[in-house]
Amino acid sequence: MDSLFHFIFPIIGALAAKVHIKHPIRNILLVAALTVLIDIDHFIGLERATFHNVFITVLLPIAFIVWAFSLKKNFYMKAFSILLLIFLSSHVMLDVFTEPGVALLYPFSSEYYSIAFNVAVPLTSQFASEGLIISSISIGILLFFILVILPCYFLDEIIVIMEKKHESFWKAVKDLKH
Repeated sequence: MDSLFHFIFPIIGALAAKVHIKHPIRNILLVAALTVLIDIDHFIGLERATFHNVFITVLLPIAFIVWAFSLKKNFYMKAFSILLLIFLSSHVMLDVFTEPGVALLYPFSSEYYSIAFNVAVPLTSQFASEGLIISSISIGILLFFILVILPCYFLDEIIVIMEKKHESFWKAVKDLKH
């Protein structure tokens, strides 16, 4: 997928889930910009796998989430960190449905993973030799909207649940010390 797609579609997903009603639109725009930032490897001549892997797109945002919740940052910072995880992981998920795919475990493995297929019906028209019914990219876009809109729609509920679990975790750790 191209960089513009990776910028615009998460914004559309977040707006469709009405995240902007309770959270600043600038946070959505900033997270979308950070999502596109991992495409910088295309422009500066680095291996595509450098930033398109689970360590950058999943583990780094999870570390940010842990930081935001452990320091009891405000509600907006917690939402920002969760949106970052949703948007970055969706970027890589979409790139799996395009060629050459994504080296998910880079730098430990340089193997690229991709899901590419087309389902078509042969046509005898003078304008087309086959009628494309479904492609891997359309499935990727469908999954993208499911995996972006649903978490965005329930963003506030996710934060509340995570806050409760986090408080229970730290309470359990304190109880172990006594």
